[in-house]
Amino acid sequence: MINKKLNFYFFGDVGEYDDYNPAYVCNKEYASEILYLIAKNKPFSINSGEISKVLNLEEPIVAQLINSLQLINAIEARNNGYRVTFPIFLEKDVIDMEIYLNDIGEVIGKKVMELKDVSYKEVSKLKCSKYHSYQRILYHVICDKIFDGTAFEFFTEKDTFCSSKLQPGNRDYIIVAYEDSELVESHSNKILCSSNNYRSGGFTFNSFGDLSGLRKDMFRFLRLAQNGVNSSSTFGDLNVAYNKILDSKNKEMAYECGKLICHSISKNIKYSELSSKERNLADFLKELEYIDINESDDILVKVPVFYDFEMDTAIKEISDIILVNVFPEVKNIFESFEINAVNLTSVIHLVDMKEVANELWHQIFGATNEYLVREGFVEVPENIKGQGRYLRSITVTEN
Repeated sequence: MINKKLNFYFFGDVGEYDDYNPAYVCNKEYASEILYLIAKNKPFSINSGEISKVLNLEEPIVAQLINSLQLINAIEARNNGYRVTFPIFLEKDVIDMEIYLNDIGEVIGKKVMELKDVSYKEVSKLKCSKYHSYQRILYHVICDKIFDGTAFEFFTEKDTFCSSKLQPGNRDYIIVAYEDSELVESHSNKILCSSNNYRSGGFTFNSFGDLSGLRKDMFRFLRLAQNGVNSSSTFGDLNVAYNKILDSKNKEMAYECGKLICHSISKNIKYSELSSKERNLADFLKELEYIDINESDDILVKVPVFYDFEMDTAIKEISDIILVNVFPEVKNIFESFEINAVNLTSVIHLVDMKEVANELWHQIFGATNEYLVREGFVEVPENIKGQGRYLRSITVTEN
């Protein structure tokens, strides 16, 4: 018998890669299977002994994992039983959500496309519009920076859902999990709703796309490197200590990469003019496909670069217009969802409805993004074998 498990997604600041980091805890061996079992059963109806029997694990191993999950507030204990405390969607939930959403992507997408003239006007004010098509820029601005960015503040103010949650270890994030199955993947993992961001200093390396595959971007690669430490050594505490050092060094490296990109844009420097250290950074950025080096030895930034001051002007203008325009439709679908979602796993486990609605919004704007891509309103991301569909960008938030 194959034990079923979950795939996890984290939204917000998960902090250092330590015992309070949800990515570290939830990706421990058997943690996923334990959470699946708890979610599959009624709240507080399954205990650690029963979990041990189902998974054929020794009780001390299960107890240790239970403690780790409690430390990050992923589960709650009562009367020797457990419930999950964050949104989890199993196969039956995903099917139900499809019914709730219906054709909402097309409905909202058409409203967005009605605003083409004002969107193009505002996009033309961005620096990167000199080097990239409006469709490419709107992919990042609307599909990511607005729908997966400013929309959360907007809808939080409207009390539609929550965009953050204070967590143990001085973190601020929301965990969402989906059952690991082909059915779930066919329904949910392939919509354009996933933003990967690696932040260091005043630079954010971003990729935005679907969940189908393993992207080659700054965020995923550096997280893989840290996961690799855990899988290569059985010394758990040593791994955590080393990963803290590695995390700090990764931040320094990413910051230097950001400075190199800005320097390349402003000075038109050549690869041969770089120091040995800078060449290593350039080689790294080239492999991640944020830059290229042409036959004339020029360093070419391949992705749109956004600047923080633009967020307060052009991007904010587009955001305000679009979100106000689509709010009535979004409000209606959320009200209907809250009435009809009583059988969802997360609702049964008493998870805050505002957190559940947060994930529902991901499904809504993901479906909308798919419609905008199909209609050619935004650029179509290439489907790369093993990586899925995504496009990269960089945001600079320092002078």
